[in-house]
Amino acid sequence: MIISIANNKGGVGKSTTAQVLSVGLAQKGKKVLIVDADPQGNTTATFKAETQPNNLYTLIKGLSSINDSIYNYCQYNTGKLDIIASSKKLNNADKEFTTDEYILNMQYLFKDELDKIKTYYDYIIIDTPPNIGLLTTNSLVASDRVIIPMLADIYSIQGLTTTTQLINGIKQRTLNKDIKIMGLLITHYKAQTIVNQGLRDAINNLAKELDTKIFKSVIRDSIIFSDTQLNKDVCILSHPQHNASIDYYYFIDEVLKEN
Repeated sequence: MIISIANNKGGVGKSTTAQVLSVGLAQKGKKVLIVDADPQGNTTATFKAETQPNNLYTLIKGLSSINDSIYNYCQYNTGKLDIIASSKKLNNADKEFTTDEYILNMQYLFKDELDKIKTYYDYIIIDTPPNIGLLTTNSLVASDRVIIPMLADIYSIQGLTTTTQLINGIKQRTLNKDIKIMGLLITHYKAQTIVNQGLRDAINNLAKELDTKIFKSVIRDSIIFSDTQLNKDVCILSHPQHNASIDYYYFIDEVLKEN
């Protein structure tokens, strides 16, 4: 299964969710590939892949093969985690890959490559940029499912609307008619905040309108997220007993039940 972690709004825990989900699935014995499609490269840095000579840019540019672009990060008993690293050169993707040379397959740059190796992995997780440009479009065209992390605030609802409009456009143009939203994941949740509780109800109603759901697992806000970002780590590895990590483990179990 190929899953994009996407939201048009930044700061919603998108990369954190992609990283934690990938590690957690590997710990559960799954073969996992995470693709860092965000030019910021936070996931690439976390998984120590910045110095890899081949990456997502060289792959879609035709400078490296899919197998040569995969970095074997870690083995977890029967599970494993590999990564295709990002590159700052992807910042120019909207211009570079919409030229005449790529115009016929510019939405299929990821799909054409991932289709070659997807049967080897149980899960391919794509960490997308916080926008709706060519990289996000390619991610969604290649994916079976989408998970949308979001805060319980009005700005995340606006970002959700933009993201779902892109998904619906992809389905209507038959670029990927089978893509579905697996669910909405509320992150950085402050249970004691009355405003957040009210907005969570509004998000629940919106999920019904989108024919999807809110994951039962809600990721509580915590200082460990800024700590792990600073130290380029993953919270379930550095703080496995923390409440926020436990929240993510429950979320991972929910994802496993979807397959």
